[in-house]
Amino acid sequence: MKTYIFLYQEISLFEVDLVAYFLKTKGDVYIVTDGDEVIHTNEGIRVLADKKLEEVTVDDVDVLVICGGNIENIKDMQAIQKVVKDCKTSGKVVGGICAGSRIVAEALGVDTEVDRTVVYDNQVVLSPGNEYVDFALMMGKAADIYEDEADYEETVQYFKQFHYLG
Repeated sequence: MKTYIFLYQEISLFEVDLVAYFLKTKGDVYIVTDGDEVIHTNEGIRVLADKKLEEVTVDDVDVLVICGGNIENIKDMQAIQKVVKDCKTSGKVVGGICAGSRIVAEALGVDTEVDRTVVYDNQVVLSPGNEYVDFALMMGKAADIYEDEADYEETVQYFKQFHYLG
């Protein structure tokens, strides 16, 4: 499985860190940008991009994640929204958190105001920034990364309920 996480200047990396951790268990995770090779996050971390948006083909993508942050820093909003639409049309899993949820929602013509994590068509996950754990869990479900319901519940217990089941 190939997961592409779209980042731009002044993103909040914590919102997608857990998603990347979960999805990495089933494949590769790539950082994609709309031109910048280095992204400066709100946390003061520099992230090096793997690919530019123009290099990404929908056939390469299994999961697309759009991070939250200062969306005024996105250089080509139409380009990322086209990728979102193409991914949805091709049956790929698409997720957006915080400001990223607005980007995805506007591209797909769904409700842009989410105050909790919602899933559309078992394929599109939108979440406010403060629900980054729920976002990661639902992205994992949509991408079918859990072995079974027990695996999912163990993940919920550990990451959301803080219970170690080992």
